Amino acid sequence: MTIALFWASGCGLGVSEYDDAILDGVSHLNTGKPEEALADFNRAVKINPELADGYLGRANTLNTMGKYNKSLEDYDRAIAIKPDLANAYVNRGIAYSHLGKFQKAIADFKKGLELDPKIDNKPGFLKRLFSNEPNTEKGIRKHLEILEDLVKNQNAK
Repeated sequence: MTIALFWASGCGLGVSEYDDAILDGVSHLNTGKPEEALADFNRAVKINPELADGYLGRANTLNTMGKYNKSLEDYDRAIAIKPDLANAYVNRGIAYSHLGKFQKAIADFKKGLELDPKIDNKPGFLKRLFSNEPNTEKGIRKHLEILEDLVKNQNAK
């Protein structure tokens, strides 16, 4: 009976409404439900617009949905709130890469790797966000190298 009561109370006993919205958003995004994730992250931002996670989650969702320009606004907000948020820089770099703004992508990848050198090894991160690359197992450093070569070749022409 105690277990049933705990389960019925939402299993999130002690979890704030904000954290609950973030967790719901992450779950929906990771299970291929971006529209639901977007609603969850919108809810998080509405609950507390002073925290970066809601903006980062919403930006990642928009990025996944191919709404790259719109995602940039939320990455910028997340970074303004928490300037050491490596994921925001790397993910914003991915959006810039999709938009063909390679110099900005390169700068963001470098900043993200500077802030968190291990970000390249986070499971599932690259598979979802580097979907435009033929070999997604290479990681951020390889993508950065490819972009730098692309920019160098463009400048040489």
